[in-house]
Amino acid sequence: MYFLYRFQFFKPNLQLSARINCKLFGALILMTLTACEPYKVKSPPVSAQGPKKFILSPFKTETVSSSTAPVGIQSFFFRRPAEHKVVKLKPPKSILDQVRIGLLLPLSGPNAALGQTMMEASFLAIFDGANDKFVVLPRDTRGTPQGAKAAAQDAINSGARLLIGPVFGKSAKEVAPLAAEASINLISFTNDRTVAAEGTFVFGFLPEDRLHRIVGYAASKGIKRFAALVPHGKFGEKLLADYERTIKAFGATFVSYERYLRNTKSITSAIKRLGDFQTRRKALILKRNILKKKNDPLSKRILKKLAEKTVLGSLSFDAVLIPETGKDLKAIVSLLSYYEIDRKQVKFIGIHDWSSRSLIKEPSLAGAWYVGLSPQPYSNFVRRFASVFKKSPHQLSALAYDAMALSSIKAREGPQGFNLDKLTAENGFYGSAGLFRLRPAGAVQHMFSVMEVTPKGVEVVSPSPISFSVSKTSPKNIK
Repeated sequence: MYFLYRFQFFKPNLQLSARINCKLFGALILMTLTACEPYKVKSPPVSAQGPKKFILSPFKTETVSSSTAPVGIQSFFFRRPAEHKVVKLKPPKSILDQVRIGLLLPLSGPNAALGQTMMEASFLAIFDGANDKFVVLPRDTRGTPQGAKAAAQDAINSGARLLIGPVFGKSAKEVAPLAAEASINLISFTNDRTVAAEGTFVFGFLPEDRLHRIVGYAASKGIKRFAALVPHGKFGEKLLADYERTIKAFGATFVSYERYLRNTKSITSAIKRLGDFQTRRKALILKRNILKKKNDPLSKRILKKLAEKTVLGSLSFDAVLIPETGKDLKAIVSLLSYYEIDRKQVKFIGIHDWSSRSLIKEPSLAGAWYVGLSPQPYSNFVRRFASVFKKSPHQLSALAYDAMALSSIKAREGPQGFNLDKLTAENGFYGSAGLFRLRPAGAVQHMFSVMEVTPKGVEVVSPSPISFSVSKTSPKNIK
C-alpha cells in the first residue's frame, strides 16, 4: 500500500540461507556476551518511532583488568577504541528531505468508525496529490482529551511539522498548547470556535458561517422577520447569539424565539408559544361566536370557512430557524403544521443536512431551505470514496480529505509551506467540501450552497460562491 510504504525505511531482503547463517552467528555472539556478563553495559533506549539522532557513541567499560579474560575475548572485546572517536551514521537523503505531519484521529473507542472513515479519506488525498517526501504519522487519540494529548506529543517527538486533528473541541484544547510550544500549526476538525487562535485552526463547519449564508439568502428573497426554535444548552445559547447578530447585519428583525428540551411535551409547548397558539385560538372562537349571532348569508359563508381552521390571525414572523435534522426535525415540522405554523405562510430554514430520503418525503418540509456543502465537488468525493472503500463516507470525511490535500500541496514547499502566511492565503482553496480559507486568527471560512427540499428531491437554489469577495480570480483547486 502506497501510504504504508512511506513508513518502511528498512526492508530485509536476505536469502533464506543467508538468514540462517546470520541467526547462527547471532547465537554464537549471544553466548560469548553471556560469558562476559560481569562487564555489563547499559543499552541505550530504543524509540518505537525510530532513532531521533543517527549517532553511535562507543560504550564505556568498567575499569577491569583485561588480563583475567580469555585470550580470544581479550583481543576482541577489550580492544580500546580511540579516544573521543564518534562514529556518525548519516541517514539516506530521502529521509532528510521528508516533510512529516501528524494525523490525530479516534481510531479506537466509541468514535473509532468515524476516525477510520476520516483516515481513509486522508489516504485518498495522499494518493491524489502527495509526493514521496510527504510522510503522515497517524496517531490514535482514543477519542479522549488525554489520548489526544499523548498522540500529539508522540507525533511531535517523531518530527511532525504540522498536526491535523483531533476531532473534538475538548481534545483540541489539550493539543493546542503542545503545538504552540513546538512552534507548529494545528488544524483541528472541531467547530468549537473558542479553540481558534493564531496557529490553531478550527476546520469544522462553523454554525455562524451557515447562519450567515441562510439568513443572507432569505433576506435577499424579501424575508425580513425571523424567529427560531432552539434546544436548551450551550449550543442553543451560542446559536441564538450568532443568529440575532447575523439578522441585524442584514437589516432584518429578530422577532422571537422559543427553547425546548428534547421531549414531545416540551417541544409542543415551545411551538404553541412561538406561534401564539392560545391567543389565536381564542380569537377564532370569539369570531365564530360573533358570526353565529348573525343570520345573514355572508356571515354564514364566513362561518363555514372558519370551521376548517383551528386558529385565527397571522404570525409575526416570515421564517423560523430549526437547527435539527433526522427524526427530531420530522417531529418538529409535523407539530409546527399541526399548530398552524404552516410552511405556506412561514419558510422553514436550517443549517444541517436535510437531504435524506425520509426528510424529502415529509410533506411539512416541502419548500424548506437549508445550507449544505457544494453538491458537485462533494458528490464527486463521495463517489470516489465509495469506489475505493465500498462504503459511504461520513460528512466529516470531506474535511479530512481537504485538510490532508492542502497539507500535501503545501508540503512541496518544504516545512516552510506550513507557515502561517502560507496556510492563510486570501484566495482560499477549493476542495471536496467547496471553497474554504484559513484565517490568521484560527477560524476557517467555508462557503455553502442553499438547497430547497422538494417532493422530487433536493434542488440547489443558490450555488456556493466560487471565490471570496476579496479576490476576482478563481479559487485554487487543491486536488
